Amino acid sequence: MDAETLYSDLEGQPYDRAVEQIYDFCIQNNSAGILSDGKTALSFGGMDSETANTATTSIFGIVHLADRPEEYELSIMSISKATNEISDLLLKLIPAILGVILLLSALSAFICSKVIVSPIAEISQISKRMTALDMTWRCNVKSKDEIGVLASSLNAMASRLHTVMDELESANRRLEMDVEHFQRLEAERRHFFAAVSHELKTPLTILKGQIENMMLGCGDYQDHEKYLPETLKTVEDMETLVLEILSVTKMESMNVKDTLQEVSLADTVDKVVRTLLPLVQDKDIQIHQNIITDRAVLIDPVLWSKALSNIIGNAVRYSPSGAEVSIFLRDGNVLIIENTGVTIPEDDLPHLFMPFYRSDRSRNRATGGSGLGLYIVEA
Repeated sequence: MDAETLYSDLEGQPYDRAVEQIYDFCIQNNSAGILSDGKTALSFGGMDSETANTATTSIFGIVHLADRPEEYELSIMSISKATNEISDLLLKLIPAILGVILLLSALSAFICSKVIVSPIAEISQISKRMTALDMTWRCNVKSKDEIGVLASSLNAMASRLHTVMDELESANRRLEMDVEHFQRLEAERRHFFAAVSHELKTPLTILKGQIENMMLGCGDYQDHEKYLPETLKTVEDMETLVLEILSVTKMESMNVKDTLQEVSLADTVDKVVRTLLPLVQDKDIQIHQNIITDRAVLIDPVLWSKALSNIIGNAVRYSPSGAEVSIFLRDGNVLIIENTGVTIPEDDLPHLFMPFYRSDRSRNRATGGSGLGLYIVEA
């Protein structure tokens, strides 16, 4: 039975009978209804505002009942069709919905892997390199969330640590070089004092023997006038050696930076050559000074003169008569002092600056050198 038939059947029916028919109709047709006289309303089939909003078919009509003088308005709303259509639509959409859910799940997993898991895995690998003190890495996470801030902080920390580690390695290398330098200086100091002891022992022994023999009047030593000059010469040699030792000690303890001055290179060389003129003239040696372009040098004048005197003096003393000594600048920076007539054996070159080292002992003894000349030059 449709709604129009229901309206026809209800016309002229008693109120109670009409209510029963409306109730049966709503049950049979999955509908809802409202019977109202304008003052009161009776609902059928669970009629409420939500049902009214979702209803797809609504029929309104006026009904006159036999035992009631009022006109009643009957509203019939059918929801079965909408419900069935929704159910069918849901059944059809379930595969699509499941597919969308799976797609969203896969997309979420991919985003989670790229955005969260991958950066965390990269930071985890970096932490392992940090434990190995490897600070050459860089975290490439560019996000602006907390993980990105952490990556940026790690990069800044790595950069600072890398700089600090480089500085520590540099300081460690300098420390190792300083330790090696001090060890070498200590070895040279021990060698120096051992050599000094040896060099002083020989003239002291000679001096002691000469004095004792002269005091006892032994043999030829009764002639004091003959041996006193030899004794004086021995004392003078010892005095020269002691002065050279004091000079070395003074150089090791002084702060050269406080005594630096600008002096003329040509003038200092000329002054040293003039002090050696007596020896130069005695050996008939020609000295050629070829410093064309003079230049100022920042040095300690006293130490510089001492070094020049030792080098030029050696060139004069150990050259044969008639030899030549040339003094010139090479490349404008290197001072060359070169002699003719005698050379130093190649095997002796590494030992030249050792204290008391003599390439030709007999010749060096004859010249009266202390054996510290080149050692002082190097110091």
